[in-house]
Amino acid sequence: MQQPQTLSAAVRNLQTYLRQISYHDPEITPPPIDGIFGNETRRSLCEFQKRSGLPVSGVADRATWDALYAAYRLSLAENAMPCRVALFPPYPNRYCLKRGCRDFSVAALQYMLRELQQKTGDGIPIEINGVFDDATEEAVRAFQECCSGLECSGEADRKTWNEIAERYNALFERPPCE
Repeated sequence: MQQPQTLSAAVRNLQTYLRQISYHDPEITPPPIDGIFGNETRRSLCEFQKRSGLPVSGVADRATWDALYAAYRLSLAENAMPCRVALFPPYPNRYCLKRGCRDFSVAALQYMLRELQQKTGDGIPIEINGVFDDATEEAVRAFQECCSGLECSGEADRKTWNEIAERYNALFERPPCE
């Protein structure tokens, strides 16, 4: 009784690998991921074998498995989301960017605010200079005024930073249909 479960799991893995590869290769039809080696899975496997220069047999022999797994890993690596960089210091607990601060975090804050301003057409453009100056304070305050739950202090505490970062990141999210 153990054999069918093992075979089904292997087929499901095969289908998962083919599905991942098919997301970025229109020549490969995405198979269902159901653990059943049916016609759609066989067609997808044959398409993969053809694209990979393997004998087109529709059978997942050792050479096909090795090539399939390597292509799967490559697809995951090439299409992974870029790593995020943490720019806002995690400590001390009540850390905030405010007038007089000078560092890369301030430049990142200014950049995000400027991008958000350009998208919405609101606000006075600010210079990205890494110095928390009057214009930066004004831009932070304007942002805080349009967000419920943020204190309008003109300082970028963790809560303000996170709200700005979320809205900035949303500018670059893919629509669900892609």
